[in-house]
Amino acid sequence: MADPRTSFSRYLTEKNESELHVLLKQGVFKPLFLYHVVSFNFLPWVALLIPKRQGGQYFRRLVLALNLAYGIEALRTNRALLGGNGYMIGMLVAWWLIWSATLFVFSDVERDFQRIERTTTDIDGPGLKPGREISSRANTMHSDVDNHAQFYWQAYPSKFTHRIEWCAGLLFNLRGPEWNWRAPRLGPIPKTVNEQLKSGFLSKHHRIENDASCLTAKVRLRRAFRTCLTSYLILDALKVIMMRDPYFRGTVEVDVVPPLPFSFLASIPLGVRFYHCFFSCMGVYIALNFVTSFNPICFLGLSLAFPNASRKLTGAPLDSAWLYADSFGPFFSPTLDHGLAGAWGQWWHQLFRYGFTATARWVLSLLPTSWGTKSDVKRVTYIVIGFALSGFVHACGSYTQFKGTRPLTGPFSFFFLQSLAIIVEYTFKAVIVPKTPMSSTPRWLRRTTNATIVFFWLLLSGGLIADDFARGGLWLMEPVPFSPLRGFGLANGQGWWCWQGTWFAYWSDGTYWGSGVRVI
Repeated sequence: MADPRTSFSRYLTEKNESELHVLLKQGVFKPLFLYHVVSFNFLPWVALLIPKRQGGQYFRRLVLALNLAYGIEALRTNRALLGGNGYMIGMLVAWWLIWSATLFVFSDVERDFQRIERTTTDIDGPGLKPGREISSRANTMHSDVDNHAQFYWQAYPSKFTHRIEWCAGLLFNLRGPEWNWRAPRLGPIPKTVNEQLKSGFLSKHHRIENDASCLTAKVRLRRAFRTCLTSYLILDALKVIMMRDPYFRGTVEVDVVPPLPFSFLASIPLGVRFYHCFFSCMGVYIALNFVTSFNPICFLGLSLAFPNASRKLTGAPLDSAWLYADSFGPFFSPTLDHGLAGAWGQWWHQLFRYGFTATARWVLSLLPTSWGTKSDVKRVTYIVIGFALSGFVHACGSYTQFKGTRPLTGPFSFFFLQSLAIIVEYTFKAVIVPKTPMSSTPRWLRRTTNATIVFFWLLLSGGLIADDFARGGLWLMEPVPFSPLRGFGLANGQGWWCWQGTWFAYWSDGTYWGSGVRVI
């Protein structure tokens, strides 16, 4: 007999699909077509390919305006259930608008961006492989004894075929591991690579280690496979737990005792809140680890398996292990030593960091010079803008979910409050503490205080976003195609295969623009 609690989770998913189908038929919402997704991503790529001397800057502004117009329309009317009950629609649209503005307005693509590229050398002597160009900032390079490679900075290419993959690498990149805007918290750059680049950018902002201390490509690939498998199994376990709990099925306003073995938490003050926040955080953390593990598996794995094809397709050194750092940093040391700022800035993923900081930098450029150059003003601007944009991205995801959510008072408030808490934390530590006897407290006491503040602050504020995740049906999605736990009977009646129904279907309202392959 099927467990009614787990069966009800699947029933809710099917019910949402039926309700959305009716609303689409009535014209309340519009379907999300595949051509929407393709054009939203393809147009910025085309805009990047056109140099400024050929009118590229005007076309980029036009594409940004078109994407902004469509993005607003998509947030208002386009709905699909794929991706967390529609959560990914709003989240990706919001981020893509921020990223497009970063590339087209806040930056000059041809002046500001450079990528680390590699050219092979002849064994008999140095020399660039024919067909590969070097930017004006490239310098005399030393060959790597292992693969006879030379590394250099490549600016906006003049050759069109080179520009195609260079622009694609810039557009579809989040942390920039091979770019001059490389996220600060990525792994070490090999010393030999940095010596060849000699621009000083990496040596100022990143750890430089001897090649012997860096992970090899095969070790990095094995770690990625291990992370992928471990995350898969944990996601399966989290899904089984969440299927049995009414809270994660959307019953947020009613106090419900958690299912066994967590029912004892109901007798502990804040116990149920901790349980909900913890599993919500774990769900996001493990899901991101799982998804991002495919980056090294696909790109590093394929470049190792087909090295010649990889080097013909792109100048980026895709077989270099230092491109594939872990998505999350260490948790304990940053949190214990730096509190909230350490937890958010050094532990949590930095996938959207450059888009947020570029926006903050642009805002600072609009301020009077006497303000924009002050360290405190810059610090507050970066913190507030960064968390406000993060709140905007997650609020848009909440807004496009096919359920009654609270985007402003939920996810946006959660992230914006984090910025205020970090500012208060910094002010207290930098201004108040040095003037009191607490400045000489032992390290263990400071760490204990940081841990206590972080724990209770996130526990109290975490409900804003955790409740909205549950309310919007984010946890109704099936994260894995087949479930070992459910297959062995830990969720009665579920079976091994989890992905039921279809993801895509043809839809037509009788018009040209209203017809196509719909994302379900």
